[in-house]
Amino acid sequence: MGLSIVADPASVNLTIPISFVFWGYVIAYIIHILDESLLGETFVGMVKSTFCPEYEWKHFFGFNTLLMALLIISIILFEIFYGLWIIAPLSFVFLFTTNGIWHLIGTIITKKYSPGLATSIIYWILFYFTVKYSFINHQIDTSIIMISGTIGTLLTVLMISSFLIFKRKFKS
Repeated sequence: MGLSIVADPASVNLTIPISFVFWGYVIAYIIHILDESLLGETFVGMVKSTFCPEYEWKHFFGFNTLLMALLIISIILFEIFYGLWIIAPLSFVFLFTTNGIWHLIGTIITKKYSPGLATSIIYWILFYFTVKYSFINHQIDTSIIMISGTIGTLLTVLMISSFLIFKRKFKS
């Protein structure tokens, strides 16, 4: 399964495997972790001050290490088996895209930079490529898109709600 990219309408299509876009998400995620660790108030600092005073760097790096490993494993499994295995890396596409929307909403609500927002733009660009060259060209079945979108969005909601649960737990 590839992305068809036309440089010139009169030229031959260049086909790039969608795996390249998935690997682009790995690179974007690495940059995103650096963004959350280094720019402005760090993600850990924001979580400590807003949601959970007990949140530490070990939680941040432990979670991100696990998520990175799952992302890489999902891409490799798709590259080996293809077919329905695309659901796993596509779920991450939706996870990162909706996570970026969460960073945008957080920035708007707090009127402060939400660590991770700058690199969320990379996620949205990669999502645009996925939509334009795979979804619109019907290279990926609509049901697979719906399943992956649901899983990825639910994972984002679970991440956000876990911080809200921590906030309630430690506020009382």
